[in-house]
Amino acid sequence: ASLWRAAARAGIERWDRRALVADVACASFLGFVGDAICQRFVENKRLPADGSAPRWRRTGQPPLPQEDFDIRRLFALTGFSAMYIGVFLHFLFQAYPLAAAFVVKRAPAMSEGLRAAMLRKGGAPQALTCAMVDNVHCAVIYTPTYFLGVGVLEGDNFCEAASNLRAEWLSAYLSCGGFWIPFMWLNFAVVAPRRRVQAMATANLLWNIIIDHLAHRGGERAAAE
Repeated sequence: ASLWRAAARAGIERWDRRALVADVACASFLGFVGDAICQRFVENKRLPADGSAPRWRRTGQPPLPQEDFDIRRLFALTGFSAMYIGVFLHFLFQAYPLAAAFVVKRAPAMSEGLRAAMLRKGGAPQALTCAMVDNVHCAVIYTPTYFLGVGVLEGDNFCEAASNLRAEWLSAYLSCGGFWIPFMWLNFAVVAPRRRVQAMATANLLWNIIIDHLAHRGGERAAAE
């Protein structure tokens, strides 16, 4: 409880409206661009040839045909990026050093020299601890929120989104860990605190394109076989 009180106090003391607005704007824009690139150039989805508005998938309806550009998915990922990355992570990232210090101070079988290094602000050891804290956050909060939140926003009902979460949680978590632990280590080691959310949003755009490309290529190979 004291850790979260300290995190809340730190967030209030460091309240910066301009930084928050910048993070939300950056995250939403990059979320929009990333999914537009994935749908148009990776998955080869098409807008209506007659110039009409794209179809909007209604909640509970089956997914749109594979070749149709999914405008609701685009808005779902844009909104999720704005609220989760832009708003939630804006404050959560400020709590990571506090959480890292909490863990290090209570870790057993650690030399005092190593403990001091991991508690030193701005150092690589502390950044690595922040990356590990982020990895726990990804497992416990981010991945479930993504599958449930984006699934419902895209038009799935809650049971469908929960079923996808149960089926995909482990593979999603393991694949993300290999990318995000090194990136977050670098992010907290060398990026200025006010730019960390924007750096994460930029990396998230690249990561989404990469995994969408790999998934789409895998699907094409399976279909060919």
